[in-house]
Amino acid sequence: MNRLAPSLVVLIVNTTHSHSAAGRRPTRVLLALGVTAIVALAACGEDGDSSSTATEAAAAATSAAGAAAPATTAAPATTAAPATTAAPATTAAPATTAAPAGTAAPAGAATVATAETDLGTILVDANGMTLYGFTDDSTGEPTCVEGCADAWPPALIEGEPEVGDLDASVFTVVENALGSQLKAGDWPLYTFSGDAAPGDTNGQGSGGKWFVVAADGSLIES
Repeated sequence: MNRLAPSLVVLIVNTTHSHSAAGRRPTRVLLALGVTAIVALAACGEDGDSSSTATEAAAAATSAAGAAAPATTAAPATTAAPATTAAPATTAAPATTAAPAGTAAPAGAATVATAETDLGTILVDANGMTLYGFTDDSTGEPTCVEGCADAWPPALIEGEPEVGDLDASVFTVVENALGSQLKAGDWPLYTFSGDAAPGDTNGQGSGGKWFVVAADGSLIES
């Protein structure tokens, strides 16, 4: 638009000269119109330039805003909860170890009693196991020792015999290499490793020398 202004001035001047002969009033009118047109064109040019400049500024601002805005940071991944640790398994209680043969019966407990069997009423220990006498012990002293005592463990006790309702005068204690051994009458008493449960009399008559014992301390040989 600014390039058209000089051309319009030249056109208006030529037109003015051509109308000078007709009088001054038309000339003034034309000059006024020309000046108005030039001003309008100039204003349009400025408006165009201003619009262009504003458009460029807006674009630049938009670009700057886009550059300035930081990229959104992704939220950190959620950490998985740790797996639950299983409770340790309960340790089983150790099995009770059986008392070795020949272990002394504790003081205060009944160390001897009686039981009914096919052989009659016989003496048994605190656990109900059958008690035997050995004919080789006729002197009253225990002679079944070492290897013999493995098969025929002596009936050991602690302290004085606890006999319950039995005749206390029948029972005494004799010293054995393994401890204090219960004695009934003349006979040191033993159990038999071949008896598995109370009431068993598997040792009866073994070797013609081992027999169950009656409540009065005598051997039952039948």
